[in-house]
Amino acid sequence: MREEKRSTVTNGISAMCTLSPNLSTCHSVSSQIGDTPQKASHELNCCPALPDSGKPIIKDFQLPTPSAASPIRVRRPAHHVARDKEYLAKYNKAVSIMKRLPPDHPHSWHRQSQIHCIYCNGAYNQAGAAGDVPFMIHESWLFFPFHRFYVYFHERILGKLIGDDAFALPYWNYDSPDGMPIPDIYTEGQLNNEKRNARHLPPAPVAIDITPEKVDEGYVEPDAAEQTATNLALLYQHMVSGASKPELFMGCKLRPGEDGACSGMGTIETAPHNSLHLWVGNTDLPEYEDMGTIYAAARDPVFYAHHTNIDRLWALWRRLHGYRGSRPEFDDPLWLDSHFYFYDENADLVRVRVRDAIDMDRLGYAYEEVDLPWLDARPKPSVAPELARSLLRAKEKDYDNMLRMATNKGPWTLEGTVRVQVARPPKSTIKAGQEEFEEDVLVIEGISVEKGMHAKFDIYVNLVVDETAASPKLREYAGCFVKMKGADVAMKGGSIRNMKVGISEILEDLEAGEDDSIWVSLVPRGGTGNATRVDGIRIEYMQ
Repeated sequence: MREEKRSTVTNGISAMCTLSPNLSTCHSVSSQIGDTPQKASHELNCCPALPDSGKPIIKDFQLPTPSAASPIRVRRPAHHVARDKEYLAKYNKAVSIMKRLPPDHPHSWHRQSQIHCIYCNGAYNQAGAAGDVPFMIHESWLFFPFHRFYVYFHERILGKLIGDDAFALPYWNYDSPDGMPIPDIYTEGQLNNEKRNARHLPPAPVAIDITPEKVDEGYVEPDAAEQTATNLALLYQHMVSGASKPELFMGCKLRPGEDGACSGMGTIETAPHNSLHLWVGNTDLPEYEDMGTIYAAARDPVFYAHHTNIDRLWALWRRLHGYRGSRPEFDDPLWLDSHFYFYDENADLVRVRVRDAIDMDRLGYAYEEVDLPWLDARPKPSVAPELARSLLRAKEKDYDNMLRMATNKGPWTLEGTVRVQVARPPKSTIKAGQEEFEEDVLVIEGISVEKGMHAKFDIYVNLVVDETAASPKLREYAGCFVKMKGADVAMKGGSIRNMKVGISEILEDLEAGEDDSIWVSLVPRGGTGNATRVDGIRIEYMQ
């Protein structure tokens, strides 16, 4: 049934002034839209059973009141807790109890994993929107707060099941060399999962720069030291250099209704978030189950260790960029009052608002501090900047044969590397009186990927070395685009995306900060370029 456009008010909040799901619209969804190469698409019913009354009772979430009786839950690195036998016994016991609960119980492993399917495959429509506009979590500024609450309630439920109010989930510390392999604790007992890529089990360090070649059989993995260095360099770019502004890190500003749709991942969602999902998923299965596809990812216990670290990276980014305590990244009430629904540890259905996710101290948990080697992993240019400028001038004639000028309209299929000379807007276009620094932002517009396909391409600035030898260890690396299978399952209109990355620090290191234009290279990886198109590339300034 199609809804008329309306603005409903619940507890003083207008549905059309926020983003939230309409719980009464839960419907079956497809695991993939369109034909996949393996013809694997199938219908999914992720929806919970309605209560006998047909309408659930909803309570507003209340932030915990700090007290001596409510200990701070400390999340530790998963590779450290391997030595804590008492903790592992508790964790395995809690998961075992959860798996034995009836499937329709809100605390059951089945229902906990289905939360991701419901919210991330588009089983709900937006509340208050005209028509069937899917309520989506990924590829926007809702990504981090939603997953913070998802992991929060999962953790609280596990603690409730074993009577331990101090129970805390571990985090997969893949931003530190010792923690990069899949943690050993997730390869045995209740935390194991059979649907993983057998080629990526410990002790192999995760490839945060995942390319489709690396998930397929026959690829020769680099040695551990090289992969570790690549991971740390990528994390520096995605956490520091390329993510100086909230929108670059958090994702695009989704608005209500079909007209407000946007699809733009932040730097961390594309990698390491998407890349680790692809790394763990079993590529011998049609849809890379479990971790490699949206609908099934949360069936694997390592999903929660992955997302505790994603949550930790959000907390670290806030600290690095001056967002302390309850100071929000965006002061827009639409974002702050947008809300989701979860069952809490008492099996009550609660409404949680984004504003309640901002300060994790108020939620009663913290992360054990460890070294952050990626902070010192700022890459060096592949060649001296003066030499690079000379080489670029010499190559311009060769590039002309392959050039797609940024002023020309696409789309361009990434059958091979696309090199574009992009003009920088004149500085006079920056508004006078702005106090904060302006970030040069590279915008890749109109990215479309054949539905049901995963995809990857890397982005480089003023690259002069052979792109086959290029990696995040080079200062010319600006970022990447990584799409998971099923990520477009509920998107309408061809699932068009944009990608934004900050490049001011890169331009400084390449001594190109005063140049009128730069060369941008889009390098497709793993044969996915034929299924990937881009409409244009430009530079904008972001305050």
